[in-house]
Amino acid sequence: MAAVKKTISFIAVVIAVLTVIAAILLCAVFPNKYSNLVNSAAAEFDIPRPLVRAVVWTESRFDPSAKSPKGAMGLMQLMPSTLDECASSLGIDNADGFDPETSLRCGCYYLSVLLKKFDGDEDAALVAYNAGETNAKKYLSGEEIYPETENYIKSVAAAKKIYALFDR
Repeated sequence: MAAVKKTISFIAVVIAVLTVIAAILLCAVFPNKYSNLVNSAAAEFDIPRPLVRAVVWTESRFDPSAKSPKGAMGLMQLMPSTLDECASSLGIDNADGFDPETSLRCGCYYLSVLLKKFDGDEDAALVAYNAGETNAKKYLSGEEIYPETENYIKSVAAAKKIYALFDR
């Protein structure tokens, strides 16, 4: 009986240690940088925080200096023209797409506009965010979308599930 109790205790310790290691690895892969700015922008535009974190993770892996080959920049990877339009709507002068607060506010504003435009259909809004509104309309009509955009939607959805685990 004593040997069984020791074995159970050992197994419990191993499980606890493995759980801690898994949590550390999960946090390393899915960081929660810029929490206050993410929370503020998500609340300002009424977007779920896990969705915002998932978009940022998918777009830039939380690197505020990220720049795509096509010219998208910052945490939320906005194209300069989109950044300028959003910044103008928000009354932001001389918008810097590499500034985390500006990127998050403008990106969340843009995402909120797309969510409204597509009646809350998150996937359609994400297609529009990634590949433009024309492609989102094609997606809604059942047409195939770019494999890159299909992978983008899956990546955001997976990251959103992870970030939702910690959003309590």
